Amino acid sequence: MHYQAIATVLHQRDLENSALEVAIDAARRWDAHLHILCAGVNHADPVFYYAGAQVVSMQQNIKQAQEDAICMEEAVRARLAREDIAWDVQAVTVLFNGLDAFLADQMRFHDLVILPAPYSERAQRIDVAIFEACTFGADMPVLVVPKDGADLDIMKVQVGWDDGREAMAASLAALPLLQLAKQAEIVLIDPPRHTADRSDPGGRLAQHLARHGVKPEIFVLARTDETIAAQLLRRAHERDIDLIVMGAYGHSRLREAIAGGPTRDMLHIADLPLLMAR
Repeated sequence: MHYQAIATVLHQRDLENSALEVAIDAARRWDAHLHILCAGVNHADPVFYYAGAQVVSMQQNIKQAQEDAICMEEAVRARLAREDIAWDVQAVTVLFNGLDAFLADQMRFHDLVILPAPYSERAQRIDVAIFEACTFGADMPVLVVPKDGADLDIMKVQVGWDDGREAMAASLAALPLLQLAKQAEIVLIDPPRHTADRSDPGGRLAQHLARHGVKPEIFVLARTDETIAAQLLRRAHERDIDLIVMGAYGHSRLREAIAGGPTRDMLHIADLPLLMAR
């Protein structure tokens, strides 16, 4: 089982702030086809322009977005000209308010989307929009690359497990990487006592993964004063984990935006690659 079609999304001319290099490495390692979407984004909102200025301002914004998309496409073609991987690049111009629907349609034809961390200090509002469009709109697993990049020589994987639908989706999406890893562990933090797994927390997931050639260990941890994300990340560093797998947005995006949650917390603090799905 392998990822055969992977994708990444670029939205600014500075390719160093993208996940392009990691996506290229992934395509090379996994012999996958890489699709690069160069999105020139028009951030203008016509509602806020006074009469008479709207048409001129919209035209200027559209022209800038088109130039950005073309510039990114040229840079990508120059970068990939020396690679022997299978790839294609698409330049598009899209309104920011239409980005969610556009990516929901485009990204669903891939196995995995590779994106930069949406809450790093170099990230922009659009990085969050792209991440959420891929996870919510396209229902695609996303490999989130930390700000310092990622080594895809993944030997040790941690699965954050809460017996939820999102965690299951992430575990299934991570199967190709779990099968390649030499060590996998399922980590549960203060699991609920009234579930089907109450007598064997994580046992059903471990059995399912074992049928796919993965032999994970199970660790049940008591909840500490840390957030769940901080506790998982700390343990990952203690165990020299290369990749964290977890479900994305078990609660609504609005609730997590207001009150916080494991997904948003982890996206803020993680300095390891994350594979998230829902």
